[in-house]
Amino acid sequence: MAGYRGKILQVNLDAGATMVKSLDENLLRQFIGGAGLATRLLYDMIDSNTDPLGPENPLIFMTGPFTGTAVPTSGKSTFCSRSPKTGLLGYSTVGGHFGADLKFAGYDGIIITGASKKPCYLLVEDSDVEIRDAEHLWGKDTEQVWDVLKKESNHKVAGVARIGIAGENLVKYASIIVDHHRAAGRTGLGAVMGSKKLKAIVVHGSDRKVPVAEEEELRKYTMELNEDSKEDPTFRMYSDLGTAGYTDMASLMYGSFPAGYYTVAEFDTYNLSGTTVKETILVGKTACFRCPIGCGRVVEIPEGKYKMSKFAGPELEVTGTMGSLLLNNNAEAVSYANMMLDLYGIDTISGGNTIAFAYYLFKEGKITAKDLDGISPEWGEIDSALAFIEKIAKREGIGDLMAEGSFQFGEKFGVPELAAQVNGLELPQHDPRGFSGLAAGYATSPRGACHMAADMYNVQMGQPNEAFGIDSVDRFANEADLVARHQDFRCVTNSAVICNFYPVDGDKMTQLLRLVTGWDISVNDVVLTGERIFTLMRLLNLRLGYDTKNEILPELISRPLEGATEGHVPNIDEHLNKWYETRGWDRDSGRPPKNRLRVLSLEDLV
Repeated sequence: MAGYRGKILQVNLDAGATMVKSLDENLLRQFIGGAGLATRLLYDMIDSNTDPLGPENPLIFMTGPFTGTAVPTSGKSTFCSRSPKTGLLGYSTVGGHFGADLKFAGYDGIIITGASKKPCYLLVEDSDVEIRDAEHLWGKDTEQVWDVLKKESNHKVAGVARIGIAGENLVKYASIIVDHHRAAGRTGLGAVMGSKKLKAIVVHGSDRKVPVAEEEELRKYTMELNEDSKEDPTFRMYSDLGTAGYTDMASLMYGSFPAGYYTVAEFDTYNLSGTTVKETILVGKTACFRCPIGCGRVVEIPEGKYKMSKFAGPELEVTGTMGSLLLNNNAEAVSYANMMLDLYGIDTISGGNTIAFAYYLFKEGKITAKDLDGISPEWGEIDSALAFIEKIAKREGIGDLMAEGSFQFGEKFGVPELAAQVNGLELPQHDPRGFSGLAAGYATSPRGACHMAADMYNVQMGQPNEAFGIDSVDRFANEADLVARHQDFRCVTNSAVICNFYPVDGDKMTQLLRLVTGWDISVNDVVLTGERIFTLMRLLNLRLGYDTKNEILPELISRPLEGATEGHVPNIDEHLNKWYETRGWDRDSGRPPKNRLRVLSLEDLV
């Protein structure tokens, strides 16, 4: 079974027992791995009655056939569960080397069920698996846990996935932090870990040679891909400046980098950019397993108000939520806030959005300092945000409400329609007014507002994908047909698993799958697989209560802004009409037709 270990580790925390289950090769061919395979396994385990924070909700960690191989960026892997944030499918793809470590230990994934009565952590050392006491770790931040467990396990380079205080306190958007502060941030899966009293998973594997079908050919092909990728401008920018290198382009050229909680058209982001970070506080770079890009930043602030020792530097999303969204242009302040969010284990997107929403409502006079435990947030300052972060993580005072998310926060004060969220998940830092393809992408994403399920800003900046029929002509055009195809493609990359930042198209993905797995597959087979996985995600969401009435954009996004967006606002109704027409699904119910399900071999799931 080239590209796979063929085994899933099953952990029952109720019984304190573990066992190993073989993988069905037919399922692998249909759903590949990663988000696709995890969703298929989850489909048989949950329904609308499953409490996301109950012991019956499983937490699935899944690698893909690329994980741990010579494929570039093959450290990627996926956590999956029913989301406590949205009630829908929750999955979050993460880098680091944790996924590769699990493959080296002999497993393709872990399924965790039940809940421990007391704090515990899971230690996986090849075939030796142990559930250990974690009372001494409960209440510690993610850096402290990482340090302690490397010593306890006697593996300095072990893969460690852990939660912070936010996960312990069931913050609905708590993250899972992996290795050098890579985050499985979206959909609140850190809260699922916390509900199971599972503080961490530690993995060390000794067999570092994952079998592939064509080892020498794969080595040659990946070398060619890496050479070609060096000419890609996005590759070069992320390598040199990190993801925040895109900040100025997004803000000034496209108007897609939101500011002032989605209400300010133009904001000078230069002092926040990857360029400024590089020139001032950058002291190093990090890269995930097999990654030639190395977008990770290491920063240090030796003195001043935001003094901090070496830590992971700010990426694009937190540069937005703790920077421009608050009209704060201090990179040191953003870096400090990013450190706090990571140490507590809070998703920088949902957490930052909810905090920015409080700023906005306060400035609009819809809430007062009394509502915010005496805090009076002002545009441009971040100290109020730092106070909110601590309150959220500990669920203290107003933080208990903010820990539920922006929609619930707005609902409490009678303005839920002003929350920048879709299907319960807060918007990333990519404004649909700057790239119209994000409109249908956010509205129909399997996990709520998500830029990684269809990164249409890349497509509409000129990255075609001929195999999937993707070629943009205008960033303001209704290209919802391309959105549907790009969602299918991202289902393939998120299942294989390979990083969205690595420039591959459908043809290259097909060749990589052939060389790794040995499957005799065509580009059309891969296209059909992407559609199958996306359709499966919709079927699961329908089972969980998905309602097409929620396929809307936030009210603030419907307001035109001048500047680089030129006053453009995508007509979400027209975009959805085109999206549903492209897929051939019923728009009212959101359901795929039975004849298409038969083509996709999904008819048995209905």
